[in-house]
Amino acid sequence: MTTHKAPTVTVREITEADVPPVPDKEAIRAWLDRKGAGATPLGANAGHYQHIVLNTRTGELSFHCSDYRRRDNEEDYYPGSLFAPSHWQGVPEVLYWVIDSGVDERPYHDVAEGNAFAHEVAPLAQTLLDHLVPVPGTEDLDWSAVSASAGLDIGRACHRDRKGPEGRRPWLIEVSDAARDFPRIIQDHVATATNATVDNEAEHLVRMGLRRQGDFWPDLATHYGIEEQDATRYHAGLIGTRAYLYQHRLDQAAGRPLVPAAEWLDKHPTVVTADTTDAELEAFPQTARAAAAAEGIVLLGASRQAAYERRTALRQEVLDELAALGKARAEAEQTVKSARAGIYSRLYRAFAWEGRPETSDAELGRLAQMTRQAVNKLREPLDDAPTTEEETVRA
Repeated sequence: MTTHKAPTVTVREITEADVPPVPDKEAIRAWLDRKGAGATPLGANAGHYQHIVLNTRTGELSFHCSDYRRRDNEEDYYPGSLFAPSHWQGVPEVLYWVIDSGVDERPYHDVAEGNAFAHEVAPLAQTLLDHLVPVPGTEDLDWSAVSASAGLDIGRACHRDRKGPEGRRPWLIEVSDAARDFPRIIQDHVATATNATVDNEAEHLVRMGLRRQGDFWPDLATHYGIEEQDATRYHAGLIGTRAYLYQHRLDQAAGRPLVPAAEWLDKHPTVVTADTTDAELEAFPQTARAAAAAEGIVLLGASRQAAYERRTALRQEVLDELAALGKARAEAEQTVKSARAGIYSRLYRAFAWEGRPETSDAELGRLAQMTRQAVNKLREPLDDAPTTEEETVRA
């Protein structure tokens, strides 16, 4: 099992220089009472611009204020990725929570209050970091039920009513528990699937929820005693699916290296070529896995589709080479045609010269890269043509 050493949370206190002015609530209220007449007070459209920000890799925690004088769709307006524990893709490097400030129940924080609030939620941030799960073979992290619950509690603390923590949510089910109780939910193909396929399966597990779906998906809510109102919550369901599936694949390999089929084919270029037949493609999964097993490795993604795509790519390379050669041939023939026309025009000019220097057909041939006989053959029609006097006499 891959372990994760969590960083220690450190609160970085900010200063007045790091934030825009706190909006003047009384000025804004008076402006609203005038139905927007007169100059718009600074910060009238600030909204919820204050945040708690956590760097999940370094442990830095801070109070943050977006500059509401900018537009909220400008780049870097928000300080990171909004906390969302149901996101199967894992844990962003920088998370933020929106503080529900700017209302009567919770006015905007000044810098001192914001820094104090960051210290207040620091223990929850530490719990979040301590219980993140590494995704084996990657630099990514995934959620656990405890870490996600801590993140939800930070969100509660950011509420206008400053709600207290609820701790571990029962409606967040560790996928390891569900797989132990219902082994069928983990598909057999995961053991030899590519990263992309495993990621898709991780998303699928998250989206299936806690209620029975058809004959395949069990009623997890009933099994774990989760009430209906909790079973249908937005974030309710399996958690940590990506980390679990990557670890499951490693466990099934039992220490053997995992090698993507594409990499294996690069090292075995004769297995699938542009000339591979359809029958050979059909047999590829079995033959490739057997060959890989003999090498002591587990082949990932050794499917007919993978072999077909490799053959298609190789055939396209042949066709691209054909096109390049065809273009080169056409260009070469055009060059030859232009050069021949230029040579002939200059030879005919040389044939018509009188006086010195006299240039023999042999010398002209040497210059034109032609034989003397070829040059002479070009001259013959000119020598045979009647002169003007001959034409006059015949007339």
